[in-house]
Amino acid sequence: MFHKRLLGLAVLLVLLAFPASASMVSFLLVETGINESVASTQYTSLWEGALMEAFFNAGHIVTNSPIVRMAKQPAQDLSGPMKDDFNEAVDAGADYFILGFIEYVIQKEKPVPVGVILKLYKGNSQKAVYEQHFPAGTGKNLNEEYQLAQDAGRIIVSHLEDK
Repeated sequence: MFHKRLLGLAVLLVLLAFPASASMVSFLLVETGINESVASTQYTSLWEGALMEAFFNAGHIVTNSPIVRMAKQPAQDLSGPMKDDFNEAVDAGADYFILGFIEYVIQKEKPVPVGVILKLYKGNSQKAVYEQHFPAGTGKNLNEEYQLAQDAGRIIVSHLEDK
């Protein structure tokens, strides 16, 4: 009986010695360069899914807000609906907030992605702690594009402070 208690205590101490915390990361993607009358594009959803998967696979808890559409990128990133989503995510316990701008242009009456800007915010700060621009629409097919988006996610994951 004593050995079982000792073994149980040893297991408990080992579990407590290794922190088992995961960061909570919230995502908001913003489509820019197109207005509400343009049909929805699967490209933004593809990026959202790939980014979230990259963070989830790295052991983080992920959440997202509905995709927002704006005619152009705002002068202040965390303004209007983006600030509301940031505050809501932080209030829900998000340690990090990823704001992504996917820029589109209209070619032959269809939206075509031309670039992605990803910005990483710490939950306790409204200043971006990391930013990177990625090419958009460069994959030969949707699978390759998904892989490119996951690679971008892994780059951003590497910049979290509590990896």
